[in-house]
Amino acid sequence: MKFVTVLVLLLAVCGADMSATRVATWRLTYAVRGLTGEMASTEFGAIGATGRGQAWALLERSRRESSSRSWTMLRWDGLSWRPTALPKGVKGSNAEFAASPSGDDLWMFTGDRPFQLTGDRWVHRPWASRFARESVAVGAKDDVWISEYGGPDDYSGSGLSHWDGGSWKPVPESSPYGDHDWVSRVAAPDRGEVWAVAHSQGVATVIRRDSSGWVTTPLPPAPGCPPSPAGGFYGMAARAHDDVWLVTQSRSERSGSCELPGRGMVARWDGTAWTWLDLPLTATWLPAVRADRVGGVWIAVNPAHGQSYVLNFRDGRWTRSTLPAEGGWAGFVDIVPVPGTTRLWALARRVDGTLLIYELD
Repeated sequence: MKFVTVLVLLLAVCGADMSATRVATWRLTYAVRGLTGEMASTEFGAIGATGRGQAWALLERSRRESSSRSWTMLRWDGLSWRPTALPKGVKGSNAEFAASPSGDDLWMFTGDRPFQLTGDRWVHRPWASRFARESVAVGAKDDVWISEYGGPDDYSGSGLSHWDGGSWKPVPESSPYGDHDWVSRVAAPDRGEVWAVAHSQGVATVIRRDSSGWVTTPLPPAPGCPPSPAGGFYGMAARAHDDVWLVTQSRSERSGSCELPGRGMVARWDGTAWTWLDLPLTATWLPAVRADRVGGVWIAVNPAHGQSYVLNFRDGRWTRSTLPAEGGWAGFVDIVPVPGTTRLWALARRVDGTLLIYELD
């Protein structure tokens, strides 16, 4: 493996300080090739980290034209990634990790099965709901939120569950609109506070809940023509009650005489209002946004052409770090900051199915 040092280019947008530059290093720490030919498969996965330097990765491989699925779990020992035994009861799909802002509580989800890292052991925390897991957030130790969505073809419903350290409890009136909404995203910057994206009759609304109840925070129409996002919200992150981020996608389409190219779009809450940021993201896909109190906000960017990169917003400045080009094009599957640091773990996938784990430091 060759380690490639990438010069981080400053992205001068949104009032960023144009004199600010920094050098970051991508380091390839793990690679596993995908299956080919008749045994070809689709590879997915997720990665999580604690504030104590622990890191875990869960790699999912499902064979094409088959329902069979296999998992590989890895643990970072400080020097390398090593295979480790799967916790008992892991099943389903759509793996996801979620950590508290301080990194003192890490959770893993497979299907509708939550696991909490306790010491060095993953403990299953059984969760029962009428619906399926949609999104998760950890605000503090034993302060975990799950948004839920599902129902038969002629009916859909949603809910919100909360882990208080002893059990999962349904949250009454999970949004100002009642039980028929889709709560697609949740984020939690601290204990007792949760943000959510609620959908009602095709309209998305951002809401916030604390000890006083739910409050709506209106989101203005997105820039462009037509002036609204054509896709759903694919990511949400919260650093504080006055620093919340959303990413969405605008698909290429025409409206009258104007055309809106497909692009990623980013909105930020500053404590008073939501603002759509003017970022050069034409022909891009944004698979993840993550926030850390020290490392700032990280946005994974997969462009239609060219190498994938991450944008980092910290101390009022934007920087851009591009994945190494060795081995061919690779797109991000997941990213996660190491809580309390400026380091980042990234899980990427090449077109040949090879899964890669990089560290940015």
